[in-house]
Amino acid sequence: MKKFSVTPAEYVEILNLYSAYNLASDAGDAEWYASCFTKDGEQHGTYDVTGRAALVEYKKKDFAGRAHLYRRHWNGSIHLEKIDADTIRGRCYLFGYNGKPGKLPHATHAGVYTDTIKRVGGGWKFAERRLAFDGVLK
Repeated sequence: MKKFSVTPAEYVEILNLYSAYNLASDAGDAEWYASCFTKDGEQHGTYDVTGRAALVEYKKKDFAGRAHLYRRHWNGSIHLEKIDADTIRGRCYLFGYNGKPGKLPHATHAGVYTDTIKRVGGGWKFAERRLAFDGVLK
């Protein structure tokens, strides 16, 4: 069985993917957010969304529901495991905050993402993201 290693360049590219996802999500930029996924990408957690159009609509609704609050996300302990030449499994911790403009934010959620990341056209995209929130029984 051949072992695959994540190259330093791939690691940096995927760190940028994680960052782009967080920045787009926090800003409510639905198109940028959805562009972080493959065309048939899936997001699972307290909600299940599949496909680029559904991801755009989900993020628009999510952003509109925040009213006047801003949101910030941080990922940590990002671990990447190369499955094959075009597939990487990622895991990371998530910590999120919401806040009112001019005020310090407060913690709103924490959890673990488990991701399947695919090479698409020379770059990397999330094919599937599974979010397990801490403190939530399923």
